[in-house]
Amino acid sequence: MPDRYVQLVLDGDREAFRHIIRQCGDGAYHLALSILKEEHAAKDAVQNAFLNAYKSLKAFRGKSTFKTWFHSIVVNEAYQMLRKRKPSRFEGDDDIETLAADDSPVQQKINSDHLSHYINESMNRMKPDESLALNLFYLEEHSLDEISGITGWSQSKVKVTLYRARKSMKELLKNTFNLKPEELHP
Repeated sequence: MPDRYVQLVLDGDREAFRHIIRQCGDGAYHLALSILKEEHAAKDAVQNAFLNAYKSLKAFRGKSTFKTWFHSIVVNEAYQMLRKRKPSRFEGDDDIETLAADDSPVQQKINSDHLSHYINESMNRMKPDESLALNLFYLEEHSLDEISGITGWSQSKVKVTLYRARKSMKELLKNTFNLKPEELHP
């Protein structure tokens, strides 16, 4: 992973930093997108994060993985950009269109090709903290300790945010597909 390239970058190897960008770019983009909810803003946040990481690379002490350290820079940059925006509501901005009208279980309403689309749409409707927590835990596979380090949250806040995020996701999917509670449990 990128950790082995850090020293090469510090020794002046620019190609090594390009490798880090290729390795970390997609994950960083998805983290920023989970907070900012806009593609262009997420790309800007990631670009700024890479610049900040490059400038601060000498400060990287290796107490965590480079990926964890870099993800904390991405998260901080995305939240800074979010604070600069005018306030907005994230949940319930618009009515969620009912995409399926019958009463069949969720497995029958959503084919596997479209499931990730609906999950992404639900994450876009969630509060930034909640979608970030889901992204870090399930997609980036960070531990609770790593998430705490990346976000600056206490471990109990991480657990509570993950609990609320899962609850929000379940509710959004239930509303989207007009499901009954028993249909959410196989």
